[in-house]
Amino acid sequence: MFRQFGMRPTGQKDSSGIAVINLDQLALPGAVEHDVSLTRRDFGQGDNITPQEDLITGLLAVSGNGTEITSEDFATRRRQRLEQQERDNPSLKFDSMAHQLGCTEISLIQRLFGNANRGYSVPLPYAKALFEEARLPVKEGWKKREWWSLGIFELYTHIEALKNLVGPVKFTTPSA
Repeated sequence: MFRQFGMRPTGQKDSSGIAVINLDQLALPGAVEHDVSLTRRDFGQGDNITPQEDLITGLLAVSGNGTEITSEDFATRRRQRLEQQERDNPSLKFDSMAHQLGCTEISLIQRLFGNANRGYSVPLPYAKALFEEARLPVKEGWKKREWWSLGIFELYTHIEALKNLVGPVKFTTPSA
């Protein structure tokens, strides 16, 4: 599966002969990695792998009520990051695929960690565990969900709703 996204070279296997992907391969530009991440710098800025404390702080601070991060809050943060990167990254590449991936990430976070009865808002303690401590928020009360309980149609609908909340986006490509 990962080979089709250009992340795993053909024939890459572990010592047992099992096809594997290394975590750092997820950060290869043009595959799953994209500019305007909520928690990482862009590839053109040097380190697109390490979570950045200032970006995480900004994400957590966007909570409108101080208890959860709603779809509207995530969309606000996506717009803020777009504006920031348009100023700070002359090699910014943000196209429709990057926008789709960014909204898909948000939707997956909301659908995996959010409260279905509250529009999939993510409780702030869950978000802090995920982003500040890079761990699942089990101590905070989160329970594992099965993939099939996400609902593919519902996930797609949520992604499209997020894109609408973000609003019109100016797509960019680096100048030659």
